[in-house]
Amino acid sequence: MKDELTNNEALWNKATALRRLGGNELLLNKIADMFLSQIEQKQKAVNEAVLVLDAEAIRFHSHALKGFSGDVGADALRERAAQMEFLAKEGNLNEINDHLANLNALIQATIELIRSHR
Repeated sequence: MKDELTNNEALWNKATALRRLGGNELLLNKIADMFLSQIEQKQKAVNEAVLVLDAEAIRFHSHALKGFSGDVGADALRERAAQMEFLAKEGNLNEINDHLANLNALIQATIELIRSHR
């Protein structure tokens, strides 16, 4: 987890996201703005689902967060959301709080990085 927080490319793989968008930096900036305006709402939904240990809600919100993160190139966040989605799908909620703490740290670090490089 610490490596993810110190690896800016894992937090926001801007170059790859830009390539996927055909080099359209204006479009990437719009997607990044959308990410920044909605990420805290998505984070809150995952946190609330984990608080009540609702496996289906955790799966649903983690899946949505995974796609949302992938759109902007937030690779480490996408991977953590995928892990949480898998755990919830399997009904394995024993470690979900540890994953949530890591997810929240990744969200914060990703927000800070995207804001600083916009």
